[in-house]
Amino acid sequence: MNNDSLKTKLLETINIKRKEMIETANKEGYTSELAVQCSQDLDLLLNEYQQMLIEEKKPKVAPFHDLVHSMKLFTYADRYSY
Repeated sequence: MNNDSLKTKLLETINIKRKEMIETANKEGYTSELAVQCSQDLDLLLNEYQQMLIEEKKPKVAPFHDLVHSMKLFTYADRYSY
């Protein structure tokens, strides 16, 4: 499954959970245990979606770039301190 279809499925799940939370809150009260649980579940789904968006915007770094960066962490003295 590609990233766009994963996001679409997650958005559908978010909307279903949002409706469930609103219905539960209206029936049982906003501070009922079930309404709070729905709210927490919705928060997790929204966090997951937000993380997907953040990951999409991260620049793709080549493995060679990572190697060069890690090599910069060593100093000249580190190489010759036996």
